[in-house]
Amino acid sequence: MPLPTPADSHERLYEPTDRVDTPAVLVDLDTVEANLDRYADFADEHGVRLRSHVKTHKTPALAHLQDRRTGGGIVCQTLGEVEVMAASGIEDIYLTYMVVGERKLDRLTRVAATVDRFATTVDGPGNVRPLQEAAARRGVTVNTVLELDTGMGRVGASYADAVERAELIAEQPNLDFDGVMAYEGMVFGEDDVRTSAEYETRCFEVMDEVQRAVEEIEDAGIPVEEVRVGSTATSLYSGKHPVVTEINPGMYIFNDGRLVEDSPDVSPGNCALTVASTVISTEAEDRIVVDAGSKSIARDVDLPPLAVGHEGLDYFTASEEHGWVDTSDCEESFAVGDRIEWVPPHVCTTVNLHDTLVGTREGRVEDVWNVQARGKVR
Repeated sequence: MPLPTPADSHERLYEPTDRVDTPAVLVDLDTVEANLDRYADFADEHGVRLRSHVKTHKTPALAHLQDRRTGGGIVCQTLGEVEVMAASGIEDIYLTYMVVGERKLDRLTRVAATVDRFATTVDGPGNVRPLQEAAARRGVTVNTVLELDTGMGRVGASYADAVERAELIAEQPNLDFDGVMAYEGMVFGEDDVRTSAEYETRCFEVMDEVQRAVEEIEDAGIPVEEVRVGSTATSLYSGKHPVVTEINPGMYIFNDGRLVEDSPDVSPGNCALTVASTVISTEAEDRIVVDAGSKSIARDVDLPPLAVGHEGLDYFTASEEHGWVDTSDCEESFAVGDRIEWVPPHVCTTVNLHDTLVGTREGRVEDVWNVQARGKVR
């Protein structure tokens, strides 16, 4: 069937998923709900807030689902995502990114004035002072989080500069110091971190350093009420540390091939999102070609997509609309028109290639969502 959109009549909903035109992104709702419950239960057990990162799905309907399940608000990675989510009625938003430029900062303060709770992120004077000026222009106070560099080597204040940076924020009349963010995502994929015990040990090492920085900031007279951390792979370990108040996982709602490869907590059965494809050519003896190429399955991670329910298939390369699949080690035979679903190696960038997500349950279409924040990178 042609892919329905949310504006369509619901007559085409509840049709079998094998009638959805491909390539298409399918989301298994039972698996989504199990993934949400798992992280929400962890947060409840360990007394931390679960604030879900919506950059993975960029879809307001799913953001509302997460917010209702946890009551912890959401996290965005871009100002454009913030604007989409605020327009959809989300009232508690944290932007984990440094916003630079007068026009963007004016947009930021406009959103800050319209939602119940908003916070943004800085790491140094180049972020702090322009944010103060923008907040003063609009006459608002902006909750401001200091990002610490935990060893990621990307952004964030060094531990040595943490006190000075926190003092700078606290001195600004239109900024409220709102704690620290300490992203420990570099632990995911480290060569010597594979087992649950290794993850917990490594995450606690990082959080111990964060705790020392927090204590130094508090010794300087600045209360640190919030410590936000976590990726999907690390949240279940860092979130046990006593310094942590909030975890911010994103991919956990869907999971993906890299998590299956490198996380002890994710199996193919935890992967809720697949890209459905159709075999379009079987002329070669040792390969088939499907209609999901690099414009349908993101290839920014050096891992192949994982075939669902088929052993021995090797999706070994892609052009824009063609996926090349080696069948040499597969005992099955395929015909033109056969359908194959793939777990993408990186779910976030794959979602950003598509206009719609198709929610399914027990092999039928239950809902279709527009990816409204797709491409909102500014």
